[in-house]
Amino acid sequence: MNVALAVNDDGFESVGLRILVEELNLAGYRVYVCAPSTQMSGISKAVSFKRFGRDGRVSYREAVFAGAVKSWVLNATPAESVLICLKALLPEPPSMVVSGVNMGPNLGLEDFLTSGTVGAALEASLHGVPGIAVSLAAHKVSEELHYRVAARIASKLAVEMSRYKTGSNLVNINVPPNPKGVMITRLALNPYRPKFKITGDLIEVIDDTLEERYWDREPGTDVWAVMQGYASITPLNVNPSTFGAGEAFIKLSEIIPK
Repeated sequence: MNVALAVNDDGFESVGLRILVEELNLAGYRVYVCAPSTQMSGISKAVSFKRFGRDGRVSYREAVFAGAVKSWVLNATPAESVLICLKALLPEPPSMVVSGVNMGPNLGLEDFLTSGTVGAALEASLHGVPGIAVSLAAHKVSEELHYRVAARIASKLAVEMSRYKTGSNLVNINVPPNPKGVMITRLALNPYRPKFKITGDLIEVIDDTLEERYWDREPGTDVWAVMQGYASITPLNVNPSTFGAGEAFIKLSEIIPK
């Protein structure tokens, strides 16, 4: 049986993680869970065991998580959680690390370099384990059905990645509510255009809309696909010598219900 490690950056109690574990179970995986004890969004692939007053030591505890063989809560970043589990906690090697389901999109190059959800999947891929990051590309969506669709796409893709030689060991998925279908995409450039308000010695970040943040909508990019209502699957690789996943991922997209 395939083994999956589920992780996230929204914390151990998040709805997205619970539903992801349920869907991985339905896909036939033995699932382990490791997750930060608190929200860790936007921390990227940070790995430094001498931060937050930890002095090289990370506190953790075993916890009960429905559907998981074993689970741990760590005082650690998402990437650190993956690294610790791979090297110290897991009793068997995983065939896949799936990170999410994140609340909010992770689209374009800047999100890719910033996201804790992606950072966990990237950490796995750096250590030879395929990683999938999956995000719900919306703000403030509470319906579990939307998380479930995203988790199901990620779970199906995980299964199919193990069947095909995809040429990619890192995949970023973004799923809008009620997707029309699936597109294979590339990262948009999309550097942030933040607005700030300075008052005295404080600098305030002004909230922006999805439309303002994701302005680069060149056809074929992940932003372009999501803005048209499609789930975006973006294959990447930390080993460019084996890149070439186009045909395989087109096949994978065909098995996901439109």
